[in-house]
Amino acid sequence: MTVLRRIWVLMLLWVLCEASAATVVDTDSVMRCLNESLENKKFAIGECLGKLYVKQHTRLTKWNLGLNLIPGMTRFDSDESRYLTELFYDVHFLDYALPTIRRRAWLTTHRHGNGEMERVLAFMLPAVYDEKMLPGGYLSPLHGVNGGYYNYATDTLYSDTLKEHASSVKICFTQRFDNIKLFSKGWFVVDDSCRVREMCVEGWDEQCSFKVLYSMGSGADDALLVNSVTLRMKYKFAGNDLDVSAHGVYDYEIINPLPDNHPYDKYNLTAAISSVPDPGTVADREDYAAKHRRLPLTLSEFAFYMKKGAVQRKSSPAEDNNSYDDSNENLLWTLGDQMISSHSLDWQGGNIKLSPIIDPSHLSYSSSRGLSYKMTANIRSKIGDGRELSVLPVAGYNFKQKALYWDVTGRYLYDPMNLGSFSVNIGSGNRTYSSVELKRIEQMAADSLDFDNMSLNYFKNMYAYLSLQREVSNGLEVLLGINFHRRKLIGAPHEVLNENKIRVKKIYSQFAPHLRISWQPGMYYYIKGGRKINIGSHLPRISLDVEQGIKGLFGSNGIYTSSEIDIQYKLKVNRSDALYLRAGGGGFFYTKDVYFVDYAFLKHNYLPIDRSDELGGTFQLLASEWYNSANKYLRAHATYESPFLVMQRVFPYINFIKSERIYLNALVMSHLTPYTEIGYGISTPYVDVGLFISGKNHQFHQFGYKISVSLFED
Repeated sequence: MTVLRRIWVLMLLWVLCEASAATVVDTDSVMRCLNESLENKKFAIGECLGKLYVKQHTRLTKWNLGLNLIPGMTRFDSDESRYLTELFYDVHFLDYALPTIRRRAWLTTHRHGNGEMERVLAFMLPAVYDEKMLPGGYLSPLHGVNGGYYNYATDTLYSDTLKEHASSVKICFTQRFDNIKLFSKGWFVVDDSCRVREMCVEGWDEQCSFKVLYSMGSGADDALLVNSVTLRMKYKFAGNDLDVSAHGVYDYEIINPLPDNHPYDKYNLTAAISSVPDPGTVADREDYAAKHRRLPLTLSEFAFYMKKGAVQRKSSPAEDNNSYDDSNENLLWTLGDQMISSHSLDWQGGNIKLSPIIDPSHLSYSSSRGLSYKMTANIRSKIGDGRELSVLPVAGYNFKQKALYWDVTGRYLYDPMNLGSFSVNIGSGNRTYSSVELKRIEQMAADSLDFDNMSLNYFKNMYAYLSLQREVSNGLEVLLGINFHRRKLIGAPHEVLNENKIRVKKIYSQFAPHLRISWQPGMYYYIKGGRKINIGSHLPRISLDVEQGIKGLFGSNGIYTSSEIDIQYKLKVNRSDALYLRAGGGGFFYTKDVYFVDYAFLKHNYLPIDRSDELGGTFQLLASEWYNSANKYLRAHATYESPFLVMQRVFPYINFIKSERIYLNALVMSHLTPYTEIGYGISTPYVDVGLFISGKNHQFHQFGYKISVSLFED
């Protein structure tokens, strides 16, 4: 009996060992096959046009009505805890790229705003075979380049008994690091061709946790495309608890395989991209919904629509049966809602987008420059044949300087095939001082130079730029323009004379022809709608800027020649890590009379258009007066960005960091030989923070920081 028992134990151990070994081999072989297929582009889906229908149920288990004042958030009602929304989209897929999308119609029981309703859309648009799977930048567990971030194992029970797909294998995965860019866990099923048939991922996105199930198409044409999506999301933030369930269904109308001569190795990608016509707007949403609804309404859903007036919803919330009766209260609600909401107006061939008047994401604070706030708008209108007219107003206020900065850029694209455009810029620029003060600064010792305690004559700068720009060959752009500045003295003048005994005037005008040449070789592009659209290049961008001041013309003062060169390069180390490099230099030459040192590339931008302008390639702790304090300069910047840089390695349970950055900045000019900055920054779903240490002339200068709100940014 004892011998038989030992034999059974040995046999059981042998079976377990064999099963374990088979599991390891099976997992490795499946992942190897999958990654070889991805590397050889066997899963290229070509191009397809289709429709996406999403039905979403939202239930509030707890809510904080104070969050109704936050821009971009859905306005919930105190007397309602259930909401129903239907969304209809047109989508355009191309190869591995995330799709372009346009909303055609929507029905909802929400009375105010639609901020959180479309958050589910990000999970409906997976690029299953891409290295980054979702618009949020989640690293896909399917790719070998991300394999070091996940653990894998084969589900032997599924592969032995279930087999919903022929010769299929189910691979389970878990994250190795608790990071917002990684899925916490999930699984995917692959068939004998190593194609994904189903996939389930779980993770968290800012203030919500989610679980998504993707099912691929079953036909020969749509086997590589997502057919249906099931999402469950729990949203918790500052007293708001939401339970969201959504179902999305795709209906593909056109599926075109990539041509045999798909130009992966050429710059012109037009052969892989078709012109997608503008589908226009929907006049009758209810009629459109009835024709394109892929998941029919249940009896309870239809009754809920009727009860809330969504089916017969009026165009204005004030006309809804559930609106407030008191006109004054309704007026205050409407005005408040408009101030904290972004606005968009679309028409055939154009649109207007306005940022909220009150929005925390427009705030930034720097220890060296204080608190700033900005607002933006964007107006575009197509004029046929690819031509376009656009207007971009931007305004911002710096509380430390008590200065309002604004800029309005109007651009007419008259030659879309060669990116030929005519632009007009008017605005209020950074304050500066004249060459009279510059000569005083040059004569001072570096140790005694203190801008805070110096009596300098600062001037406000009003400018107008007229320019013609054209791409003379692929990646080579030439800009010819005229710059006009009108600088007005701030306050009473300080009696300062230069060696030529020229007194400070209250107003100076400056007229200067302007030339800028920018070259980025290897530019990828495609032609769409009669217009050339540049995608990007893997090579550096080199820009040369030259300006010649002319005296006497239009009352202009000062003669000078300024010349600058700027080189920028973004090197992708891998899909999640990137190295940003920037270098340049320039100066003012052949100067005569009174002129103003105001560089084109070396300046602080108080009106950045995107967040990358605020931290990359700039000096964070250098006072703005230094930018105008020398006739010549040299600069260099390096920024390394990764979601797994320092914090994730040292504190693996800190999971709210989207990315980390290390900054190295250097500047050489008069009195700064050199100026250096070393910084470390983190980006989270809530704020972006940067910490910096600077040195001046090989000595410690100061410590500082910068904070930008990112919680409610678009």
